[in-house]
Amino acid sequence: SWRLVLYLKCVVVEIFSHSVEPYRLLTGVEYIIGRKNCAILIEEDQSISRNHAVLTANFSVTNLSQTDEIPTLTIKDNSKYGTFINEEKMQNGLSQTLKTGDRVTFGVFESKFRVEYEPLVACSSCLDVSGKTALNQAILHLGGLTVNNWTEECTHLVMISVKVTIKTICALICGRPIVKPEYFTEFLKAVQSKKQPPQIESFYPPIDEPTIGSKNIDLSGRQERKQIFKGKTFVFLSAKQHKKLSSAVIFGGGEARLITEGNEEEDSFFSAPGICVVDIGITNTQILIPDSQKKWVHSIMDMLQRQGLRPIPEAEIGLAVIFMTTENYCDPQGQPNIGLKTTTPGPSLSQGLSVNKKLMPKASMNTTTCVADTESEQADTW
Repeated sequence: SWRLVLYLKCVVVEIFSHSVEPYRLLTGVEYIIGRKNCAILIEEDQSISRNHAVLTANFSVTNLSQTDEIPTLTIKDNSKYGTFINEEKMQNGLSQTLKTGDRVTFGVFESKFRVEYEPLVACSSCLDVSGKTALNQAILHLGGLTVNNWTEECTHLVMISVKVTIKTICALICGRPIVKPEYFTEFLKAVQSKKQPPQIESFYPPIDEPTIGSKNIDLSGRQERKQIFKGKTFVFLSAKQHKKLSSAVIFGGGEARLITEGNEEEDSFFSAPGICVVDIGITNTQILIPDSQKKWVHSIMDMLQRQGLRPIPEAEIGLAVIFMTTENYCDPQGQPNIGLKTTTPGPSLSQGLSVNKKLMPKASMNTTTCVADTESEQADTW
């Protein structure tokens, strides 16, 4: 959302808990800046006209599918003594587009402001149609976007209750808050009434995930998660698993590699330090695997066993992120967790989750990873 931040003697003041608040601008609203009876009031400056200038933020396109799309902020000067953008006087009666970082001076004294755009890209998970619609309306009014695909540009993950989904894991790794949908409706109300934004901690959703029990879990933006898989290469023997899980591995600083039956790899590759072979869940009757592939997978599993190693159940990738440790999870030399299923409990993630192939990186450097939405988001559970 766009903000108008007051300058005092050309020093930026962004004090949320003190008397000087940034003005948050909603889309589709005309904000009159002036000396009396207006939305943005500048008193005790005789060079400010009653209707000095007008600020308006609007999206310029109707198809808001790109996470870098931001509303256009325009300003129109109606004043006697002028409005200045980066020290240059505006032409009276004409509108001009502002960009983030622009310095705006109203009048000829010290009524100096800077305009800033604060990105807001909310990704939802496990919301029904009406919930998504209400969220989208609130976010658009705040000048942000709602998306179905998780990318590094996302600023929030929105859920009614926290379930272990690929999006949840990616949000945790990226250090983004997970909030209830009500957070944004309350935020909108606060901006409309010129009150303090709501405390985000009051809108953390409850954890609703039997697979992780009632353990004390820290869902805040911990930096440790961004490098949780550093130095590890996760080897996937299934293309579906690779699509489903590789984004989480890459976001967490690791590497993801798909090995298929046709690949000729020495046994030493699978047992090398840092290699984590992901369990394909071959015993799961719901997964259809050709006999030839079963034989190939069994040969790799047997080789790992001879080396004193174990395959990594896919659930451990999520658990390592949640509990911020690879000592208990994702360690081929460690003991498996008792009672941990080797594959996703309930509906498989691969039933509805796919990754945009154009955005799937071949390496972990300088790439954009995209976690796509599910057709049925209930299938997005781990």
